Amino acid sequence: MAPRFRPLFLLVIAVVLTGSAEGGEPAGPTGLPGVSTWFKGVELFVSAKLFPGLPRDVEERLVSGVATTVLWRVRLFAFRNLWWDGLKDERQYEVTASFRPISGDFLVERRLDERLLGSKVVASKSEALAVLSEVPGLPLFIMGSHLDGKRLVVRVKCAYARGVALGVVPTTAETDWVRSGIFDWPPRNTR
Repeated sequence: MAPRFRPLFLLVIAVVLTGSAEGGEPAGPTGLPGVSTWFKGVELFVSAKLFPGLPRDVEERLVSGVATTVLWRVRLFAFRNLWWDGLKDERQYEVTASFRPISGDFLVERRLDERLLGSKVVASKSEALAVLSEVPGLPLFIMGSHLDGKRLVVRVKCAYARGVALGVVPTTAETDWVRSGIFDWPPRNTR
């Protein structure tokens, strides 16, 4: 190897071996044990929760003052036995928590499809992590006549950290898709 290329080669090797300043993927398995759904009138409510919670490095980032965002993707499908399920609707629920060092509390903002649902101040890290770690039974879908007589299912996925691999490749740490139980619209007990 020519002497003038050695420093460049060593720099590339160093970047590959060290990853990024954020450390790439967070450590620790995080998953969604289940998805719950229920109806109130024509609204379909969905709840889900990360288990055992957010990884330690995400918690450390939150406390360091970096705004921490968790993105929940929720999809409504028409269930099919012998073919891929048919996508009917999709929503994105996003929660961002920021540490406020002067007051020592956390500002939490919740958005649904990029529209602000609300913001609140919570006193502790554990409260901020609890809000980041769940979809708290939100009315996410409005059921209509286009869904009459269909068997439906909801799928949820959570992206809880972003990073960079090999110094240049963007990565996202996320759960697998988790499916709710199959249900009918309108519910059988109201027909």
